[in-house]
Amino acid sequence: MKVIGIEIDKKRAICVVVSKDDQDTYTNHTGKTKYVEIKDDQNNQEIQNFLKEIHELFDTVQPDQIAIISRQTKGKFAAAAVSFKLEALIQCYQKTTVSFVSKQTLTAYYKKNKLPVAFDNAYQENATRLAAYVLR
Repeated sequence: MKVIGIEIDKKRAICVVVSKDDQDTYTNHTGKTKYVEIKDDQNNQEIQNFLKEIHELFDTVQPDQIAIISRQTKGKFAAAAVSFKLEALIQCYQKTTVSFVSKQTLTAYYKKNKLPVAFDNAYQENATRLAAYVLR
C-alpha cells in the first residue's frame, strides 16, 4: 500500500510518499518532488499550475490514499486562507480518497509509537509521520 502524506504550510503543500509491504517494511519514495508551492494565490495561472503539478504528482505516484494534516479553521492559531485554497485543489483529485488527520491525533500516537521510516529534511517530518500513521 502507498500513501501520500501532506502538510500544508503557508503557501506550499509538503508531500511525502511512503509505502508498506507485506513484511511491514516502510519505505520513503518521496524522491525529488518534496513540495508544491504557489507564490501568488491571486494569480489564476498560478492556481492552475498548482492544480496541474499536484495532480501530476498524484498520477505519477498512484497512491492508494492521500492524507492531509487538518488545520484549525478558527481562533488564535487559525490557518491562513490560502492554505484552504490549496487543500480544496488537492481534494479535487478524483482517482483516490483524500482523508484528514488532526495534528493532535498524530502527536498522541507518536508519544507511544516510533516513526518507522526516515525522512530527508526536517520540514518533512509531519508529512512523514502522517503517511506512516495512515499505513499502520
